[in-house]
Parts: sequence; structure tokens; C-alpha cells
Amino acid sequence: MSDRPAPTVLTARAAPPRTPAVEISPSEIGLLVDRFYENIRAHPRLGPLFEQRLAGKWDAHLERMNLFWRSVLLYSGEYSGQPVVKHNALPDLQEDDFRLWLDLFETTTATLFGPPTAGPIVVIARRIARSLWLARFGTPFNKAPDWLT
Repeated sequence: MSDRPAPTVLTARAAPPRTPAVEISPSEIGLLVDRFYENIRAHPRLGPLFEQRLAGKWDAHLERMNLFWRSVLLYSGEYSGQPVVKHNALPDLQEDDFRLWLDLFETTTATLFGPPTAGPIVVIARRIARSLWLARFGTPFNKAPDWLT
């Protein structure tokens, strides 16, 4: 016989399934990603910035962005990565590039989807842009600009 207390057994119930952030199919997410990055590549500021980093790697990037957006919008759990680290590694990234990115993303989303679908996607994109902007440029004296709210 031992003086040790009996081990405690912890049990947990499974989390309820999450409802997707927006009603959208994986193929529609693929269309959004493809169209958005077509627009990025044609943009006078963002195109060269992305091309500098992704030359010869666009297919892999697009697949990663599909995983990312499916994970964000459908809670698929497919994406694993470090977006902050990746964006902070871009030496020529400027504060206003986030505004350009967001404007282009919002325009692309509004072109492809009606307000019930586009609205929630844009809210999420703004939250992501704000987090990335703050991680790169935010300080106690440099608050996020109004266009990120």
C-alpha cells in the first residue's frame, strides 16, 4: 500500500464544430486567391514587390494562400505557417503597402461576391492586415492608421 494519492484523471469533451466564417466553397476561395494575385502581379507597386520574393515560386505561393484562406474562412485547419515572420522578412515592405494590398483585396472580393459573402471576408482581411501591420510597424507611438479599423 502506498501513501501516494490516486492519480487524477482529466477528461475533456470535444469542442463543438466551428461554423465557417462565411458561406463559401473551396473552389470560390481558389477563384478569389487566383484573381487577387493576378491583380497583385499587375499592380505597379505590389507587383514588383511580390515578384522580387516569389519569382519562380508563384504556384507554391498560390497553393499556400489557398490553404491559408480555406483555414481562415472555413476553419479547415489546413494551413500552418508564420505569416508575421514571412511579412517581416520583406525588406522593402512599407507601411502604405498594407493599404494598397487591402484596397486591392477588397476590390477583388467585391467584384467576385455579393455583400453577404464579401462583407465577412473583408472584415477578416482587415483584421489580418491590422495584425501584420502592427507586428511590422506598430509601436506605442505609431498606432495603426484609421484605414485599418
